[in-house]
Amino acid sequence: MLLYLLRRFILLLSTLLMLTLIAYVLEFQLMNEHSPAFFSGYITFINQLLAGDFGVSSVSGLPVLGALNQYFPATLELCIAAFIISLFVGIPAGTLAALRVGRWQDTLILTGTLIGYSVPVFWLGLLVVMFFSLHLGWLPVSGQLSLLYDIKQVTGIMTIDTLLADNAYRWPAFWDALRHLILPALVLAIVPTTEVIRQIRSALLEVLKHNYIRAVLTKGLSDRHVILRHGLRNALPMAIPTLGLQFGTVLTSAIMTEIVFDWPGLGRWLVTSIALQDYAAIKGGTLAIATFTIVASAGVEVMSTLIYPARRKAIYAKQG
Repeated sequence: MLLYLLRRFILLLSTLLMLTLIAYVLEFQLMNEHSPAFFSGYITFINQLLAGDFGVSSVSGLPVLGALNQYFPATLELCIAAFIISLFVGIPAGTLAALRVGRWQDTLILTGTLIGYSVPVFWLGLLVVMFFSLHLGWLPVSGQLSLLYDIKQVTGIMTIDTLLADNAYRWPAFWDALRHLILPALVLAIVPTTEVIRQIRSALLEVLKHNYIRAVLTKGLSDRHVILRHGLRNALPMAIPTLGLQFGTVLTSAIMTEIVFDWPGLGRWLVTSIALQDYAAIKGGTLAIATFTIVASAGVEVMSTLIYPARRKAIYAKQG
């Protein structure tokens, strides 16, 4: 197990180094004749990143790290909400599709996943804004919080900051922040939900082929009991590493979602920086998104290996 963790750490470190090398090569090309020697400049570049120095924005004149600290929590809040929705919807739907494989329920769910995966995020976002916000007036159009409430930023995650606020309108502000979160989180959750459904269905169908499942069924237990108690418990370890990769998909898809819903997150800030040709901000934003995606994916894989014995046994078998 220690050898596995060491290999994963080396892979993670080498991936991050490759990422920084690509970022430095692009910056090196932009610097042209003002650039130092390549290798010494790269060492300086790494030291600056480790010290939290992402450069200074050419637009605001402020350190890029401050902007990352300001905008990233809002993106994280949106991504976590979308990821939770995808799990709560995708796992039951994938389980139902596996239970009713080949029947109309399975066909309906698979058709829904195909449509959900194919629909552009920005187009779907505009549709839900027009219907739920402009037509029905149920939910806010944009932003994180109504201008009515003055909430001090502590964590940057508005649903938490409203609860931490020491004022009389704490709960009304919390529900307002939650209402602002619903539409963008639902839209952002569409694509990862389709992948969760497919992965759970595939893993569960694979588990149901095993002899121990057939042995349990011969005891007279109901299909639902067998699926939930034995099948799903053994299917989740197979699907979790792939599901962990969906957080990276959610993070990158959040860019378009934030633009549609005017969500004050890292994606919207990054697109604005691209339009203004703020190279320091572009570099810092892309490095932050890519690093978080890589670390989160590796973390999910390692955690699933540590938690589930079956994955550990498979690793030991590969190691001989």
